[in-house]
Amino acid sequence: MSRSSKKVTRVFLSILGGIVLIAIILTSMLWVKSPGTAAPITDRYGNVIPGSISTIEKVVLGGVEQYIIIRGVNRNKPVMLFLHGGPGNPEFAFMKRTNREIEKDFVMVYWEERGAGKSYSTKIPVESMNLAQMISDTRELSLLLAKRFKKDKIYIMGHSWGSLLGILTAHENPGLYYAYFGIGQVCEQYQGEKLSYEWVKEQAKNRNDAAVLKHLTEMNFPDSLADINKWMGYTMAERNYVGKFGGGVTHGMISLLPMVKMILNTPEYTVLEKLNFMKAGMFSVRYLWPAVIRSNLFLDIDSMRIPVYIFQGKYDYQTPSLLAKSFFDRLKAPKKEYFVFEHSAHSPLMEEPARFDSIVREKTRQNK
Repeated sequence: MSRSSKKVTRVFLSILGGIVLIAIILTSMLWVKSPGTAAPITDRYGNVIPGSISTIEKVVLGGVEQYIIIRGVNRNKPVMLFLHGGPGNPEFAFMKRTNREIEKDFVMVYWEERGAGKSYSTKIPVESMNLAQMISDTRELSLLLAKRFKKDKIYIMGHSWGSLLGILTAHENPGLYYAYFGIGQVCEQYQGEKLSYEWVKEQAKNRNDAAVLKHLTEMNFPDSLADINKWMGYTMAERNYVGKFGGGVTHGMISLLPMVKMILNTPEYTVLEKLNFMKAGMFSVRYLWPAVIRSNLFLDIDSMRIPVYIFQGKYDYQTPSLLAKSFFDRLKAPKKEYFVFEHSAHSPLMEEPARFDSIVREKTRQNK
């Protein structure tokens, strides 16, 4: 072997060794940050707060093992069942990072739904991944929580996909809940997707972004009978532009990287659960998205028997506020209020948490 060949080999082996070392360090860091156990609720000195609760618990709902993460500064506070978005995207990591203050007013129950997050399993029957089963799971969990915490009723809060699941469950089972809180309310998602598509095209035109406009024009908006593969391909591309123009998950976040970092840094998940997080999300979307895109609350719900509070970000173009407000205006309920968040897109509970928590706190006091 020539001297130059040996030098190239040494350089190659040095680079390879560096890559392996970095991989080992990153894997070790991820392992340390992934015990899969509940972090305690502590004061500013690091002491566990007396009377607080922070647990990860396994429950069986509809014959399938699922997980809930429970956190509250005071275990005697009202219980709030939180239904995450997606379908299939648990939001515990994001709430813990952006809105931990809500745990001072409620015992927050973050449910990792059938097929999502910690509850993902290849053993889940795909035929059970449907809206009717999800509503049944929600009802069953609500009954378990009321009994567990010795409450007559609990509160229910849904974000995005969770808002569809939440309002349908509360509509069918009003006796279980004091009130319903909907964030980024899904109403008639097919029309919502049309509004979103036209909005991103308008934004591209206003910015003279010819490349994006060309791509959007070539995408071809799915028809009402489009299969799930068509929808998954379309929404993944279209949502990228919705986020780019400030109408996505948050108004200021144009990349999902911050959310990935939050998940990776959350100790309540094991390494395997973190690695499977996206896989679980895609699994859930594949089977539950048809229910979302066919949703039409204008036909399904004309009235509610419990108070209804809707929260919408001004810039939300994942579940456009125009539809949410139209549905809200037609809805009959013993109490109802609609709140616009001027600096938010799809997630006002995380983008403007202080105002969001203040409103929720006030409304729950009114319902006592």
